[in-house]
Amino acid sequence: MFLKHPLTTLVDYTFSLRLVEVRIPNYVIKGSTAQLECLYDLDGEALYSVKWYKDGNEFYRYVPRDMPPAQTFLLPGVSVNVHNSSDAIVTLREVNLQTAGRFRCEVSGEAPSFQTVTEHGDMVVVSLPDQGPPKISGGRPRYQIGDWVRINCTAGRSKPAVQLSWFINGEAAEPQFLRKYNTILSGREGLETSVLGLQFRVEQHHFRNGDMKLKVSCVASLSTFYWRSNEESVEGDRPQKAPVLESRETVYASNSRADPVQGMSLRESFVTKILSFFIQPNAASKSDSTLLLKTSNTIILIITTLITSYGCLGRLLGIKHNCIKLTLQRDTRTIENNRYKKENRKPIYCYEKLQQQQRQQQQQQQQEHHRHHHNLHHDDEECDDNTE
Repeated sequence: MFLKHPLTTLVDYTFSLRLVEVRIPNYVIKGSTAQLECLYDLDGEALYSVKWYKDGNEFYRYVPRDMPPAQTFLLPGVSVNVHNSSDAIVTLREVNLQTAGRFRCEVSGEAPSFQTVTEHGDMVVVSLPDQGPPKISGGRPRYQIGDWVRINCTAGRSKPAVQLSWFINGEAAEPQFLRKYNTILSGREGLETSVLGLQFRVEQHHFRNGDMKLKVSCVASLSTFYWRSNEESVEGDRPQKAPVLESRETVYASNSRADPVQGMSLRESFVTKILSFFIQPNAASKSDSTLLLKTSNTIILIITTLITSYGCLGRLLGIKHNCIKLTLQRDTRTIENNRYKKENRKPIYCYEKLQQQQRQQQQQQQQEHHRHHHNLHHDDEECDDNTE
């Protein structure tokens, strides 16, 4: 980019010497080559000299009658490539931050008039950000509608400071969302770090077409020769909704006169829930009714098989429970008997057997006593009859 300046002469306009154009690049990247141009028209006059100044200090002179005609003067930040320089062009190599400044071209004619014309322009040397694209920090991986987004964009060190801007879903962020911070200076060269914040509340319109993704991008730019961006996409959490099966079950129960689930067994309740999911009025369009019916019949058959298996499994579990109970009782009795043996006591089952035998003996004795008493009474009656 060059700056074309209106020309100003230091002599009367009746003289013929004039400057046609002075070209000085506005921005030059650090480490590159810069070319300064000073175009003039002698209109028959003889050229005496062309001189270049930076911030008022001469660093290059071209006099045609001198040998060699080109001559340079030491100046910090200015390094002239003499082989690629002439009366109209001056080439600067490996420019640095000290090269920046105001450059002036001065053209003079020969005697006796020594007409002189001059013009100047400013050049800025740019040190591009040293850390690549800008960095976005402070964000979260997920946001819900109503949450606050508070993030920062930080550009790498540069000279001058780059311009930062925020975009939300491809559109420039509104000014009230921006949070500006002071530029941070660092290093001997005074490199500058730019920081720009973004703060806004997440709303429904930020998630377009149900995508539930929020895209924020930060752009760092410097004039027309530097442009870098960084983008982040964050997921949005949808509001939690009840499962479809639960909502349909609620509708089914509300349309019935009594709650069909109350008082039901586990299997009946399970079947009711499944049927309420597949057998719904207006659950499908006419074109899909056949497919839905076939699918529901298949699933009902599978569920019936599972319920039958569940009943058989319950019986098996009951049998297994009884077997375990009997085994535990047998093991307990065995343990008790072993303990009685160690204590020189009779086992429990032997003691019970003895009690049973004693009860039987008592019953037999009672029966014999009863028969004996009955016989005695019968003999007494016979004796009474004989006496009579």
